[in-house]
Parts: sequence; structure tokens; C-alpha cells
Amino acid sequence: MGLFVMACNNSSQRKTDIKDTGKEDTRMPATTIMPDTIFIGLGNEPFWAIYIIKDNKIIFHPAEGTDVEVPYVTPTIVNNTTTYQSSAGSLSIDLFITKNACSDGMSDNIHAYEVILTVNKTKYSGCGNDH
Repeated sequence: MGLFVMACNNSSQRKTDIKDTGKEDTRMPATTIMPDTIFIGLGNEPFWAIYIIKDNKIIFHPAEGTDVEVPYVTPTIVNNTTTYQSSAGSLSIDLFITKNACSDGMSDNIHAYEVILTVNKTKYSGCGNDH
């Protein structure tokens, strides 16, 4: 016989620092958005984010593991797709941002762009918005 406990918290404040020790945490880790961020791309399964910092760097932020940073490069634009291809040593990022409505599949949010990202030969897809 097992024990089942259910609780409800009607607090209007949402806590984001609570850890559920019974399940894997699938939320995207918190990160600070820099003031010069011009684009943010997001994906899930696995969760990830990419930040384009104008005239500075491009940062890939996976839910697990270390960030990948490469220098900002001037993008190429063909039709409605903007492409960033940058590398630093053995790290590389190929980022394709296409102006097309995109649903992230987990929320009702519609984003302005579809994102295809390759980081060190691993491919990700998601959505994004200008920032």
C-alpha cells in the first residue's frame, strides 16, 4: 500500500528556486540577458537558448553543460533568412533565423522567427524573437 499526498498552494507569488527532488528539473536555467542582446532563440527537448549580443558575442546556453561562446559576426541575409556562422577554436555555431511564425510546442506563444542552430555538429530547432 502506498501513500499519496497532494497539496495546493494558492499563493499569488511564484517561487522559481524550489527544487523538486523527485523529478528531473526540465526548466531552463536562469541567465542574465545583457543590455545589448538583439535576439533570443529558445528550444526544448532538450531545453536551450541562444543569445546574440550586438557587436560582441553569440552565446549558446544549454539546460545542462557549459555555455558555448563565439565572437559576434556580421550576418548574411538572403530573402527572409539571417545566418550567423562563427567559431572560436574548436567551438562553432551556425545559426539560421527565418522570419516565419513559430510555435514552441510547449506554450501558446507564437514567436516571430524559426531558428535552426548547429553547435559543434549537434543540431537544434526552435523559435525566437528580436529583443
